[in-house]
Amino acid sequence: MKNMNRKGGAAIVAVLIVIIMVAVGSALMVVTGRKTIQSSKTVEAPMPDGYSDKETTPEETVKEEEPEVPISDPVPAATVSVLPQIANTYETITLKDATFNSAVLLDCESNEILAGFKYDKKIYPASLTKLLTLLVAAENIDDMKATYTFTDEDIDPLIDENASRAGFEAGEAVTMEDLMYAAITVSGADGTLGLSKAVAGSEEAFVDLMNKKVTDLGLSDTHFVNASGLHNDQHYSTAQDIAAVTKACMDNDVCRKVLSAESYTTSKTKQHEEGIELDSIFHSRFGGYWIDIDGDGYGDADIVGGKTGFTDEAMYTLSTVVDVDGHEYICVVTKSEGDLISVEDTIMVFENYLPGAVGTVSDDEGDTEDTEETDDHTDGTEEVPVINDETEE
Repeated sequence: MKNMNRKGGAAIVAVLIVIIMVAVGSALMVVTGRKTIQSSKTVEAPMPDGYSDKETTPEETVKEEEPEVPISDPVPAATVSVLPQIANTYETITLKDATFNSAVLLDCESNEILAGFKYDKKIYPASLTKLLTLLVAAENIDDMKATYTFTDEDIDPLIDENASRAGFEAGEAVTMEDLMYAAITVSGADGTLGLSKAVAGSEEAFVDLMNKKVTDLGLSDTHFVNASGLHNDQHYSTAQDIAAVTKACMDNDVCRKVLSAESYTTSKTKQHEEGIELDSIFHSRFGGYWIDIDGDGYGDADIVGGKTGFTDEAMYTLSTVVDVDGHEYICVVTKSEGDLISVEDTIMVFENYLPGAVGTVSDDEGDTEDTEETDDHTDGTEEVPVINDETEE
């Protein structure tokens, strides 16, 4: 019995020792953080979105959740349409003596259409196209004194087509500023060609920039296929869109200066030692005319600037910016029957639909200066050359 008790006691002692060892081991695992299942791996439950087991600021949370945008792939800016809105006081233009097929009167300050006639119908803009050519060039040229050198391949086709030109020659290095004034004041095709190649390498690539600008401006009824305004069935716009482009030009300091110039002399070159004198076709057209808003027989508006245009299909197109007591307005008329008739059409719109207008003064009350002065002005207007068997300016 004593021996059995010793064996039994030894067994009990052994069991106790085992229990003690297990307890000590468990305690060590708790202290050291070791786990019995693959200590090199962790198993975690998924966390709800936006939750963290450490404190984070809202800024840190956003930074962790947003993917990093590569510098080479910037987020495009939102496009803001400049399409004019219709004024509450809008009037339909009804002028029995007008010859245009569409017209619009835009308040530049409010960007509202005050009056219009078929202003959203498709028209051929002719050289009003050059308004957008000027704007795209101004937005893509950093150095106005940088030059483009014309080649025979540039000039010869323009001569063969009897294109309207400022008169630059092959081998002549012309500044960007000179090209802009050439394109606008005398509607020079050499000016638009030089700008196109200097900015984009070719006229085709430059026209792509023009149509991109049209999209950026939110103008859905305009599409161009060249930078000069030569006729093409796929080259079209509306009076409303041309007014919007004109306003965008006037909002650009470079474009405003060019469109307002009555004359300009290009830089001196080897080919033209005194430069080339450029007289604005637009401003010459308004010589001898004034805009009488209140019917007192005197002019009430200052002619700020604008652009003329003509092709056989487009007839005479005109975009005009005036200032009335520090408030600017734009009138666009299309397909008028003559160069000076387009001016008279424009004046009729201003005198009948500007705020405070009392109506066009009759001929015997003197809405223009006397016939002799008007005829002198007409005789002094430079003849418009022909491009591709079309008259274009």
